[in-house]
Amino acid sequence: RTWSLPCNNQNVDHATPITLSPKNNKLNHHHTVNTNTNPWDPPPPQPAIKATAAPPYIPPREIEPEPVPNNVDRPRRFHRVESSFLPMLRRTMPRIDGAGPTQVFRVQIPHEVRPGQEFQVIAGTRTVRVRCPMESRGGQYLQITVPPDPIARPNTQGMAVLTSATGEEGGGAVRMTAEVMAVNEQQQQQQQNRSSPPSSNSSSTTHPPTTYMVTVPPGIRPGMQFAVDIEGQRMMVTCPANVQAGMNLRILPPAPAPPSAPLLQSHGVSLDRPPDLQSSSHTSSLPPSSPPMMQMFEVVVPPGVRPNQPFSLLANGQRVLVTCPPHVRPGQKIRFQLPISNNNNNDSEQNSPSVQLSYDSIKDGWARTIRVTDMKFQWVRMNENGEIDPATHSRFDIKHSAYTRRLVFLEGNDPRMRTGLLELVNADESSVDSSVKKSSGVEVVRYSEIAEAHQRSYEEKAAWFQEICCKRLRVDWSDGHIRINIRRDHLLHDSIEAVMSLGREDLRKIWRFEFLGEMGIDAGGLAREFYELVTQSIFDADTGLWLSNSTNQMAMRINPASEISCPEDHLIYFRFLGRVMGKALFDGHLVKGHMVRHLYKHILGWPITFEDLELADEEYYNSLKSLLQVENVEDMCLDFTFTEDAMGMNKVVELKEGGAGINVTNENLPEFLECNLKYHMMDRVKPQLTELLLGFYDVIPEPLLTIFDFQELELLMCGMPTIDIDDWMKNTTYQGYFEQLGEKSKTCMWFWEIVREEFDQETRARLLQFVTGTSGVPSRGFSVLQGNDGNIRQFCINGVTKEYSLYPKSHTCFNRIDLPVYSSKDELRDKLKIAIATSATGFDIE
Repeated sequence: RTWSLPCNNQNVDHATPITLSPKNNKLNHHHTVNTNTNPWDPPPPQPAIKATAAPPYIPPREIEPEPVPNNVDRPRRFHRVESSFLPMLRRTMPRIDGAGPTQVFRVQIPHEVRPGQEFQVIAGTRTVRVRCPMESRGGQYLQITVPPDPIARPNTQGMAVLTSATGEEGGGAVRMTAEVMAVNEQQQQQQQNRSSPPSSNSSSTTHPPTTYMVTVPPGIRPGMQFAVDIEGQRMMVTCPANVQAGMNLRILPPAPAPPSAPLLQSHGVSLDRPPDLQSSSHTSSLPPSSPPMMQMFEVVVPPGVRPNQPFSLLANGQRVLVTCPPHVRPGQKIRFQLPISNNNNNDSEQNSPSVQLSYDSIKDGWARTIRVTDMKFQWVRMNENGEIDPATHSRFDIKHSAYTRRLVFLEGNDPRMRTGLLELVNADESSVDSSVKKSSGVEVVRYSEIAEAHQRSYEEKAAWFQEICCKRLRVDWSDGHIRINIRRDHLLHDSIEAVMSLGREDLRKIWRFEFLGEMGIDAGGLAREFYELVTQSIFDADTGLWLSNSTNQMAMRINPASEISCPEDHLIYFRFLGRVMGKALFDGHLVKGHMVRHLYKHILGWPITFEDLELADEEYYNSLKSLLQVENVEDMCLDFTFTEDAMGMNKVVELKEGGAGINVTNENLPEFLECNLKYHMMDRVKPQLTELLLGFYDVIPEPLLTIFDFQELELLMCGMPTIDIDDWMKNTTYQGYFEQLGEKSKTCMWFWEIVREEFDQETRARLLQFVTGTSGVPSRGFSVLQGNDGNIRQFCINGVTKEYSLYPKSHTCFNRIDLPVYSSKDELRDKLKIAIATSATGFDIE
């Protein structure tokens, strides 16, 4: 029975009841005739109340969840922490059928609403949309029936506490407990037992098995078994002897069994000559759980390769690292297999990258390969002959040596917040998984898909990345979502308490934001505003957490003295920022702040070279480089220390143990340069950087990021800049061979014609990154572009001869590009594209 309730001065016979269908979240319109009610009839579910009508508004369909039956209790992956109640965060869980009463409201149609038009209504604590019936008009009253509220569980756990993996407390982190330390040791032992790669190289990011917290159900006694569901798999757990019903129990699921699917093979392919890069296609439409196809490759071992020595080659457009078997000699053939895409969709559009580098055309530099032995990505350095450089592990060399960060994940005291150990290792000693798996071992993104994405253009990579995040990694709305209520006056405080109380699974759920005291439905605009406001507040130099880079005021670097500014919680801010940046990237939103180049490299696990120090501290970089020209370094009276300026106070830091007592000599000068590079690129901000990376990888799987370079990552996180070519040209100065004629010089005219007519927005942004170090453009345009000293340094084109440099060179400290005087426009275009591209790959074009 549908009840029409009377209202003062209204004819109830003309009331039109509306019922809101919980299935499709739309209003169903009914015609009913009011009858005299029998006193023995059951009362309405709830007395009708008057609702407030809002102005006409058409919000998205996902403003309310769809009730989905779910009768399975899932294990909790967190402890119950005694803390204050947090009103700003609510987890909305799937609804059980029949739970809760419906609600009936009486609303007045706004006068400006026409029949068939939707308008917004605030019904109690919820906002719903109502479609005006065709026979109704503005000013009339409607009666609506709203389905039961979704089950919303307020978060009562409070912020998760950070755990220090190094044993040092402070900044919001506490020491690791003995229990968790024992669990980590056990997990690391199991990880070593599981992985037995023939190569001695270790992973740059080690993921230990995930532990879960479950509550022992009522009635379970020690020795009895009970069932739990973990990542869609049901497992039986035996209750320990000292655990009773209602107590929390930490469990470690068994390692997933290796796939036993039959291996599909195609015909062999000779690799005596590397094949051409194949055009990429869209993501395979097959489900990720189907077995990948394998392709057999046959290759002749090149001359000079010894048994057990790795060598590199191109296979299917991917650079592959193959280890020569023990009993094979040069000239003999060996075979190996690689996964290939199962894409049978012939209708998919064939895509090809706009500009691609061939590793065979520019061979001197670092290249990412796929290691055939364990299918992990690994960096190798190629020499001028296209072979693996054997001198990588020799003495430090400012041109050839490089390092990548290695991050080992560990369990924290609170299961919601894991910890980790961070260090710099030789670039060819690090590796990363080539596929994305859930904690249960189920593969959701294959290597073949990632390999295909490597060959795409930036726009196609970004679209593929968002598709993977939305369709395969994001938790479905019906499986629970997060609603965050924030006070605008306490934006940072409320946001940190909300985000830092979530577990890693919650970070991949759909978030909805509400600014308390403000009307509005989050259809994407509030989320975009949230990410911009929060990141802008964190990156503000006044907070003391970040500083403007000395070589580029648009790029921010971590403040080594952030502990002085925020002694009790500065690490919490960096962990929060890492989570917010990862979540923004996951959801396709932008952040308000550019970082220095080597921080993007750390996120990607890209090699850090001595040249990166120039962008961090150009003056110190030049002073270190000048030591190579000194005949006797001992005359400089240097030792292995660095004087840090911490908020006006000088602090002497030893670059190695006992460094204050070690003098710098010609013999140990390479080691001194190496220690300085490691200190400035990581060690001086290691605690802050560790939390930033941990927070970022709480959301984003690292293998997905292998398709991007650090320039593309900056564009993906900060957005494509809007570049005004006329303003750029107007605020450009000319030096060298172009000083007299300026923009009327033939080479400069060609340069601007190429930038304006042939370069798209992405290539222009890359050119800006190449010259200035960042894609950011000042809000007031190029007229206020700053240099390393904080003063205005406009974009500068310096004319040089080909004898000085065959390719364009950049000086990011001065926003200057050295442009050779070319004889043709085509030559200028080709050399400029190569220079821009090689700046991201680390190849040497000298």
